[in-house]
Amino acid sequence: MIAGHYAAALLPAAHRTKAPFWLFLLASQIPEFFWLFLAVVGVEPTLPANILDATFDSISVDLRFSHNLIPAVFQAVLTGAIVAAFLRSLPATLWCAALVVIHVLCDYLVGFSHQIMWYASPEIGLNSYKTMPYAAIGMELAFAWICLAYFQLKRRDLDFTPRNWTLLYALFTVGILLWMPAARIPMRQWLGL
Repeated sequence: MIAGHYAAALLPAAHRTKAPFWLFLLASQIPEFFWLFLAVVGVEPTLPANILDATFDSISVDLRFSHNLIPAVFQAVLTGAIVAAFLRSLPATLWCAALVVIHVLCDYLVGFSHQIMWYASPEIGLNSYKTMPYAAIGMELAFAWICLAYFQLKRRDLDFTPRNWTLLYALFTVGILLWMPAARIPMRQWLGL
């Protein structure tokens, strides 16, 4: 998943968890930020190096520390500890830790290959970006819509007009579907570069 992870941040917001919404957005992307850092320092290399040349078919990612299950649990515990130290809120702590794990679990369905621990450990991810990239993007969109619908159902007290809700759904829909062309054809070709 790419943009769909942000939709998971709506879950604690739906339950009126007292914490800034940006914190839930950040927690929902911790494995991604960790991966980008590890890719830059060469620990989890990603090829091709230029995103304009990448497709879901051609990309090769090494996610052993950022996206495998056991390392993600450690990230969740660390995230929870930091949130607890600053906010001293058990619900916010648990939600932020859960969002890290939710990120990785979603990637097992919609994303690249993942294992429980290291490369020698069993693979539990579907590797759907490689095997069925268009369906993977559709699953990501469905996940985002489910999170949005749940948020909308639980937060009827918000002063959102139908136009606001439509814009929110459109934002996620466009943000996710923008990846559709790059599933099989590099962005460089789409942009004529």
